[in-house]
Amino acid sequence: MNNEKQRIFGLDFVRAMAVLAVIFHHSLSFTHPPAWIRFFGPLGSLGVEALLVLSGYLIGQGLIKKYQQGRFSQLKHVGQFYVRRWLRTLPPYYVFLFIMAALFPPLVQQLYAHREYFIFMQNFAWRMPPFYAQTWTLALLEFFYFLFPMALFLSSKLVRHRIGCFLIPIAFFGGVPLMCRALHTQVESFEGFEQIFRKLVIYHIDTPITGVVMALIEAEFPIVWAWVLRHSWLGLTAFSASAGYFLLGCPFLSSSHWLQVFFFPLVSLTIALIFPLLCNWQENPSRFTEGVRGISQVSYSLYVSHYFALSIGLAILIITGVSAEHGLVSYPLFILLIVLCAYPTYHLAEAPFMRLRESKTPPRSYFLPIYSLVARAIYAHVTEPLLLALHLQRKRVKITSV
Repeated sequence: MNNEKQRIFGLDFVRAMAVLAVIFHHSLSFTHPPAWIRFFGPLGSLGVEALLVLSGYLIGQGLIKKYQQGRFSQLKHVGQFYVRRWLRTLPPYYVFLFIMAALFPPLVQQLYAHREYFIFMQNFAWRMPPFYAQTWTLALLEFFYFLFPMALFLSSKLVRHRIGCFLIPIAFFGGVPLMCRALHTQVESFEGFEQIFRKLVIYHIDTPITGVVMALIEAEFPIVWAWVLRHSWLGLTAFSASAGYFLLGCPFLSSSHWLQVFFFPLVSLTIALIFPLLCNWQENPSRFTEGVRGISQVSYSLYVSHYFALSIGLAILIITGVSAEHGLVSYPLFILLIVLCAYPTYHLAEAPFMRLRESKTPPRSYFLPIYSLVARAIYAHVTEPLLLALHLQRKRVKITSV
């Protein structure tokens, strides 16, 4: 877990505002707010792009530091990176995967029907089911976390120059999605763009790469980083223009093939250009900064749990006969449920594993028991029931055919 002294307030601010924008955007599906409130809903899409760029920047920083320290020269170093990342991201994800499946019983059949979610294959190159729909972002990031470090490791074996070994995977993961979008036929509607380009890994994995590029510029080209910082007004203007474009409903996007091709690099660039300013934001301790840091700290738990909280809130409103249009009732209820879901998730399913990965205990002394315990739990509660369900399904098919 990052030490408080190592945390950068500007990045915490972006993370907090982005996740709140995403939650606000999703909440519009459960409520009926006035038009002037609904007008700000598209900022949730910009918030997702900001989270993707920020993730790439932070991962890029960590990989550059490891490479400079000589701690990324062996395959075991890649494995250590994976373990640290998965200890952070997988426990809360799997907790709510089971919870969301339990909302639509029978549990085992739901898990079997959506088994691709266990390995984040729900939206790699095909449209994902409506089940647990917001996980398209998590799947995209997990592929980035898995593929980019491995590509960097392989690149380091071919190219000894530090900058060169980073540029090869950057060019690959930046170029392949761009080429896929260019070769794809033009999508004729904004909804089609959302479902095909934005929510599929193969078309959208270049956005975190922009964050990696900014981390590389900060580490290897400080003159460029300082220039962008001195001309912060350019970044702020570009970001404001991007936000305005989203608020206006992304005009011309559905009618321009080349705008669809370069949309993600352009948007991610407008976000990345404000990072030097954010990294130099001098915070003044106050309730505002404490609130921002608190939201940022639990942002991942907020993201994985908020859709469940909104679903429960809507169910309560339906059972009690209260209309979602009654904002004085629905909004406080949704906020309360989101908080009640996020903070226990953080303290029970996220923080313990983050403390574990920072432990000084030698890996063998705690990872092997964890692997054993997790393997047994998965077999007992997932594999065995799924095999039984599959066996029963095959027996029904045989009986029906007879």
